[in-house]
Amino acid sequence: MKRLLFPLACLAILNGCGGGSEADNAVLPTPVVPPPVDGVADPIYPPDLSKTSCSGLDFLQLISVDSDASSSSEFAASKAIDGDLADESRWETTTDAASITIELGYRHLVKEIGTAWLNGDQTTYSFDVSVSEDGETYTSILSNETTSQVTDSFERFDITDTVARFVRITSNNTTTSLLEAAVFGCPLDVDVAPLQEQTVDISQYNLDPNAPPGENFDLLTWALDTPRTDPDDGFSQRASERELDNGFEDDDHFYTGEDGGMVFRSTIFGAKTSANTSFTRSELREMLRRGNTGISTQGVNQNNWILGYQPDPQRNIGGRVGVLKGTLKIDHVTTDGSTSHTGRVIFGQIHADDDEPIRLYYKKFPNNDRGYIYFAHEYRGGDDIWLMVLGPRYTNNSNQPIFLNNPEQGIALGEIFSYEIKQEGPRIDVLIRRGDLNGPIIAHQFVDMQQENSGYDVIEEWNYFKAGAYSQNNTGDSGDANGVGSDFDLITYYFLSNEHGPQ
Repeated sequence: MKRLLFPLACLAILNGCGGGSEADNAVLPTPVVPPPVDGVADPIYPPDLSKTSCSGLDFLQLISVDSDASSSSEFAASKAIDGDLADESRWETTTDAASITIELGYRHLVKEIGTAWLNGDQTTYSFDVSVSEDGETYTSILSNETTSQVTDSFERFDITDTVARFVRITSNNTTTSLLEAAVFGCPLDVDVAPLQEQTVDISQYNLDPNAPPGENFDLLTWALDTPRTDPDDGFSQRASERELDNGFEDDDHFYTGEDGGMVFRSTIFGAKTSANTSFTRSELREMLRRGNTGISTQGVNQNNWILGYQPDPQRNIGGRVGVLKGTLKIDHVTTDGSTSHTGRVIFGQIHADDDEPIRLYYKKFPNNDRGYIYFAHEYRGGDDIWLMVLGPRYTNNSNQPIFLNNPEQGIALGEIFSYEIKQEGPRIDVLIRRGDLNGPIIAHQFVDMQQENSGYDVIEEWNYFKAGAYSQNNTGDSGDANGVGSDFDLITYYFLSNEHGPQ
């Protein structure tokens, strides 16, 4: 922590100058230094108040919250910044014009405000937002803002970039039911913002390092594709859901790690799933039929699901909407090849018939300590748009983000983190947490397919989740016919779940 120090030489000169008045010899007061706050970075002291700009768009750490409204302990204001978007974890009050004031710890440049409300996909809420640097004088930045009644995840509101240490949200509703608040921006009064960390106890998952993945995870709802060549057709070898459930392993591509995690190893050369695919994978494909081979793998049927805004197909399906959750670590990414391909791997997807509503990427360059996360959204029958999730601010949605500098808030190799891909209504939301699924939220991004006119709202479209290691590099070092000996991506999962709503 940088402190303001009075130069002792100057003080000695003052005391040594004879003939001075009593005031000249007065002892100067010791400057007041803000006490350290647990969990808050040591700010530069005194702060450089002339610094009023920065380039990031981070999910900011919220240090504390106060409220002027009465509420029960069950629904206290602290619930609005606890990182839990469940219905039971909310700030709720019937006080008129109720507000919460959020402390950021030091000055930030605030660029967006996020709110998630109880039944936000069914109910419209109205609120105001004001900000302050000193906690005394507040400036309005949003007035009578209304939610869109589309999502109960974070709805984000762009604001004029504003310097703030305190953020106040005031409800204009007779009953306030706020699931979670979020602030997006970048720090001004620290050299580097601290990483929010969580130590993960892997024993909570009860994984047996001596058992195949199918005994540690429910894999009856998944099939597996690997870079190993199927001798029957020359494409990627597939293990069915029943084979996985019965203990299938592949020593090169899919196995249980020493800590019990489910390991996906995708060599960048080897067999591919089809002639139209450019990259290899060791990746699970969702199979809602759970081993019932009387149901086709493809089509609008009980093996697949539909998006929340698709019309009713008038037939039995696997479900509507969905949530994919994973806790994992990325152990290795490719270190050779073109700039766009090096260190790039997909670890989660929603796949449609021919297109991909979302592909969730991790990318890390060899000389960097950390990697960044972004996703692609493919228009049905069209091009991709690219959105940053965790990393530098990015506005060129037409091209894949490539940042050579080390992302200070990124994810390191071997670091356990969690993600959630939530599809509801016309939206796909992504949350990233450090540690397990109870860890601090460090990133959020979304795409609204209705606003984008993505084209998936048709009766004949169908979807499924994918998870694992889908390599996105075919320019690195090669190996044998199965890719053994080539560069590779290695990902270990400790938790994986897929859920869907009723038809």
